[in-house]
Amino acid sequence: MKKAYFMMAVVGAFLVGFFVACGDELYSSNIQRIVYEVSEANVTAAGGYIDVPVLHVGTAGKSGAGEMASVVVYGNGRGANNRWTMLTSTVLQEGRVWIERLEYESYYYRVVVVY
Repeated sequence: MKKAYFMMAVVGAFLVGFFVACGDELYSSNIQRIVYEVSEANVTAAGGYIDVPVLHVGTAGKSGAGEMASVVVYGNGRGANNRWTMLTSTVLQEGRVWIERLEYESYYYRVVVVY
């Protein structure tokens, strides 16, 4: 009998955890991922800037006024492969991202914005 109660408690705890505590259904409708891919020629012509209209960075000193996205920039290098390297020399501004082309020369760049 004790074994049956124990099994019921374990199964009940699993079901409660699965349906109540372990899901991200609450957040999944609000999360967006937007990807911008630009060529080296476009980045060079723009002086290292990539226009990202959805990017809002907020104002410093305003306790994070406005919602700021997570932004990651990747470059695929000069080879004919599908390897993308994350770039670290980037500067975020309202509506655009500046990348240091000398850090990692690439034929294409991708800017991934997650809200």
